[in-house]
Amino acid sequence: MKKDIFYVAILTIFAVLFIFTYFSYRSLEKKYEHAKEILKAYELYIFSDYESFANYVEKEGLEIDGIDMLKDKKARSLLAQAKDLYKLANYGEALVLFEKAMNLSSNEEIRKIASFYIEECKKKLAGE
Repeated sequence: MKKDIFYVAILTIFAVLFIFTYFSYRSLEKKYEHAKEILKAYELYIFSDYESFANYVEKEGLEIDGIDMLKDKKARSLLAQAKDLYKLANYGEALVLFEKAMNLSSNEEIRKIASFYIEECKKKLAGE
């Protein structure tokens, strides 16, 4: 009888340890999968275009810290490219980039600069 109680106690301990290990594994696996998704999003941001990054983040429902900062950085990059095109009198392509920058960012400074250049590009394209 004492042996039976001992075996039941040992089996109970191993069962509890197994359940604890299983749920710990599942928790770590979920964190690992989430980290892989975030890493893929940052890879898209670095090595691809911003639209692919934004679509992936939206599709996967990821919460990216500092996404507004990334949007502003991309908008500033678009502004710089558009200004270069504007200086080269390539007003059509510059207009497209200025509009992308304006739609991308909620920063008032960026939006003011983009709207000014959008109006200027439209005037130049209209022949004024």
